[in-house]
Formats: sequence, structure tokens, C-alpha cells
Amino acid sequence: MRSVYLVCYDVADPKRLRRTYKKMRGFGLPLQFSVFRCELSPVERQRMKEALWEILNWAEDRVILVNLGPVGARGDHCLQYWGPPRNEPPKRTAWIF
Repeated sequence: MRSVYLVCYDVADPKRLRRTYKKMRGFGLPLQFSVFRCELSPVERQRMKEALWEILNWAEDRVILVNLGPVGARGDHCLQYWGPPRNEPPKRTAWIF
């Protein structure tokens, strides 16, 4: 059974932060820069956990995973959004001279 999860993270290093954001895009929808809504089966949840454990430094970083309930039930209705929708971070290009 798939459940809705709220995944929030606090990553100290900018490089790990970017890698975490890119990895999380494969598991859910960004609500804010470090907050994602994910619909995951138990297997997908484990895959996400393993993917994050490869990136994060547990002496400096942390993740909060909140199970909001089954898809189609409470998990779909318990979040409220206030303010403008979240915009994608700007794309950056490095120039080497």
C-alpha cells in the first residue's frame, strides 16, 4: 500500500544539499526547497532511504520523515498551502575563462 510522506531535510553542505534536492526530485514533488511530498510504497521508501544515506553526513545533516497516511485517504487532505506556489531554483551555468 502506498502512503503519503512529508520529507523535510536540513543539509549543512551546499554540495550535499544540491545532490539531496536532485535525488528527492525522483521520489516526490517539492513543496519548498527542502520539503517534499512523496507517495511511496514500502519498497520505494526503503530505496529513498538508501539513496539519501549515500549522500548525507549524519554528523551534520538530518531528515524528518512524516507518514501522513494512505494515498487517497487522510494523506491527500491534511496539508494546507499558504502563500504563492514554490518556484524552481534558478538554473546556474558555470563559465570558465
